[in-house]
Amino acid sequence: MVKPSAFVIYILPIVLSVSLGTAVMAETLSSPDRELNFLQFGGDGHTSSSKSGISLVGFNDEISQNSSIEFSVNFSNSDFNCGDLYITIYDVSSSEKQVLTQSGYLKQCFIQNNDTLPVDDIYSELITEPGIYEIYVEIFNEKYSKNISMTETLRVN
Repeated sequence: MVKPSAFVIYILPIVLSVSLGTAVMAETLSSPDRELNFLQFGGDGHTSSSKSGISLVGFNDEISQNSSIEFSVNFSNSDFNCGDLYITIYDVSSSEKQVLTQSGYLKQCFIQNNDTLPVDDIYSELITEPGIYEIYVEIFNEKYSKNISMTETLRVN
Protein backbone atom coordinates (compact mmCIF):
# COMPACT_ATOMS: atom_id res chain seq x y z
CA MET A 1 0.00 0.00 0.00
CA VAL A 2 1.26 3.47 -0.88
CA LYS A 3 1.81 5.84 1.99
CA PRO A 4 0.15 9.28 1.80
CA SER A 5 3.55 10.98 2.09
CA ALA A 6 4.71 9.30 -1.16
CA PHE A 7 1.66 10.72 -2.93
CA VAL A 8 2.46 14.25 -1.69
CA ILE A 9 6.16 13.97 -2.56
CA TYR A 10 6.00 12.30 -6.00
CA ILE A 11 2.57 12.54 -7.61
CA LEU A 12 1.20 15.90 -6.44
CA PRO A 13 4.12 18.01 -7.86
CA ILE A 14 3.71 16.40 -11.30
CA VAL A 15 -0.03 17.04 -11.37
CA LEU A 16 0.40 20.64 -10.21
CA SER A 17 3.20 21.33 -12.74
CA VAL A 18 1.16 20.05 -15.68
CA SER A 19 -1.94 21.98 -14.52
CA LEU A 20 -0.03 25.22 -14.02
CA GLY A 21 1.79 24.86 -17.37
CA THR A 22 -1.50 24.24 -19.18
CA ALA A 23 -3.11 27.28 -17.54
CA VAL A 24 -0.20 29.57 -18.41
CA MET A 25 -0.06 28.35 -22.03
CA ALA A 26 -3.85 28.75 -22.44
CA GLU A 27 -3.71 32.30 -21.06
CA THR A 28 -0.79 33.23 -23.31
CA LEU A 29 -2.38 31.85 -26.45
CA SER A 30 -5.78 33.39 -25.71
CA SER A 31 -4.39 36.89 -26.29
CA PRO A 32 -5.11 37.95 -29.90
CA ASP A 33 -1.63 39.45 -30.41
CA ARG A 34 0.24 36.32 -29.26
CA GLU A 35 1.00 33.15 -31.14
CA LEU A 36 2.97 30.01 -30.63
CA ASN A 37 5.78 30.16 -33.18
CA PHE A 38 8.44 27.50 -32.83
CA LEU A 39 9.98 28.35 -36.23
CA GLN A 40 10.86 31.99 -35.71
CA PHE A 41 12.90 32.30 -38.91
CA GLY A 42 10.83 29.99 -41.09
CA GLY A 43 7.24 29.20 -41.94
CA ASP A 44 4.61 31.56 -43.26
CA GLY A 45 5.59 34.63 -41.25
CA HIS A 46 9.07 34.82 -42.75
CA THR A 47 9.89 35.57 -46.33
CA SER A 48 13.31 35.38 -47.84
CA SER A 49 14.70 36.31 -51.19
CA SER A 50 18.14 36.11 -52.64
CA LYS A 51 20.12 38.89 -54.29
CA SER A 52 17.06 41.16 -54.78
CA GLY A 53 18.32 44.70 -54.81
CA ILE A 54 21.70 44.05 -53.14
CA SER A 55 25.01 44.83 -54.76
CA LEU A 56 28.51 45.25 -53.37
CA VAL A 57 30.24 48.54 -54.18
CA GLY A 58 34.03 48.41 -54.36
CA PHE A 59 34.20 44.62 -54.03
CA ASN A 60 37.15 42.86 -55.70
CA ASP A 61 36.68 39.12 -56.09
CA GLU A 62 40.44 38.55 -55.92
CA ILE A 63 42.91 40.09 -53.46
CA SER A 64 46.43 39.29 -52.27
CA GLN A 65 47.32 37.73 -48.93
CA ASN A 66 47.49 40.13 -45.93
CA SER A 67 45.22 42.61 -47.72
CA SER A 68 42.01 44.12 -46.49
CA ILE A 69 38.76 43.54 -48.29
CA GLU A 70 36.72 46.73 -48.37
CA PHE A 71 33.25 47.30 -49.74
CA SER A 72 29.89 48.89 -49.13
CA VAL A 73 26.48 47.37 -49.71
CA ASN A 74 24.15 49.17 -52.10
CA PHE A 75 20.57 48.28 -51.25
CA SER A 76 17.52 49.23 -53.26
CA ASN A 77 14.36 47.51 -52.08
CA SER A 78 11.37 49.65 -51.15
CA ASP A 79 9.96 46.92 -48.86
CA PHE A 80 12.71 47.77 -46.36
CA ASN A 81 13.27 51.13 -44.72
CA CYS A 82 15.32 50.21 -41.68
CA GLY A 83 16.83 46.96 -40.52
CA ASP A 84 19.91 45.03 -39.51
CA LEU A 85 22.84 44.16 -41.76
CA TYR A 86 24.96 41.07 -41.16
CA ILE A 87 28.14 40.26 -43.10
CA THR A 88 29.69 36.82 -42.62
CA ILE A 89 32.90 35.59 -44.21
CA TYR A 90 33.27 31.81 -44.51
CA ASP A 91 36.49 29.97 -45.30
CA VAL A 92 35.47 27.38 -47.90
CA SER A 93 39.02 26.24 -48.73
CA SER A 94 38.71 23.12 -46.61
CA SER A 95 36.10 20.40 -46.89
CA GLU A 96 34.00 21.94 -44.10
CA LYS A 97 32.83 25.55 -44.32
CA GLN A 98 34.21 27.54 -41.35
CA VAL A 99 33.16 31.01 -40.16
CA LEU A 100 36.11 33.40 -40.39
CA THR A 101 34.32 36.50 -39.12
CA GLN A 102 30.85 37.95 -38.71
CA SER A 103 29.89 41.59 -38.36
CA GLY A 104 26.52 43.06 -37.48
CA TYR A 105 25.30 46.59 -38.11
CA LEU A 106 22.07 47.16 -36.20
CA LYS A 107 19.26 49.67 -36.85
CA GLN A 108 20.46 50.78 -40.27
CA CYS A 109 17.96 53.23 -41.82
CA PHE A 110 18.93 53.52 -45.44
CA ILE A 111 16.14 53.77 -48.02
CA GLN A 112 15.03 57.26 -47.04
CA ASN A 113 18.51 58.67 -47.78
CA ASN A 114 19.52 56.21 -50.54
CA ASP A 115 22.54 55.39 -48.41
CA THR A 116 24.89 52.52 -48.87
CA LEU A 117 25.40 50.17 -45.98
CA PRO A 118 26.80 50.27 -43.39
CA VAL A 119 25.53 53.84 -42.95
CA ASP A 120 28.44 56.31 -42.76
CA ASP A 121 30.97 53.46 -42.82
CA ILE A 122 32.80 51.04 -45.13
CA TYR A 123 33.09 47.36 -44.29
CA SER A 124 36.74 46.33 -43.98
CA GLU A 125 38.31 43.02 -42.96
CA LEU A 126 41.94 41.89 -43.07
CA ILE A 127 42.40 38.47 -44.70
CA THR A 128 45.76 36.93 -43.76
CA GLU A 129 45.52 33.41 -45.19
CA PRO A 130 45.34 32.46 -48.87
CA GLY A 131 42.28 30.49 -49.94
CA ILE A 132 38.73 30.74 -51.17
CA TYR A 133 36.19 32.61 -49.07
CA GLU A 134 32.46 33.16 -49.29
CA ILE A 135 31.01 36.57 -48.42
CA TYR A 136 27.41 36.25 -47.19
CA VAL A 137 25.44 39.49 -46.83
CA GLU A 138 22.03 39.41 -45.18
CA ILE A 139 19.61 42.23 -44.40
CA PHE A 140 16.61 41.81 -42.08
CA ASN A 141 13.72 44.24 -41.72
CA GLU A 142 12.95 45.74 -38.30
CA LYS A 143 10.55 42.96 -37.30
CA TYR A 144 12.78 40.17 -38.65
CA SER A 145 9.86 38.95 -40.75
CA LYS A 146 11.64 39.52 -44.10
CA ASN A 147 15.22 39.19 -45.19
CA ILE A 148 17.27 39.53 -48.33
CA SER A 149 20.65 37.91 -48.82
CA MET A 150 23.42 37.47 -51.34
CA THR A 151 26.65 35.52 -51.62
CA GLU A 152 29.90 36.40 -53.38
CA THR A 153 33.11 34.39 -53.73
CA LEU A 154 36.50 35.86 -52.81
CA ARG A 155 39.86 34.39 -53.80
CA VAL A 156 42.93 35.34 -51.74
CA ASN A 157 46.31 34.63 -53.39
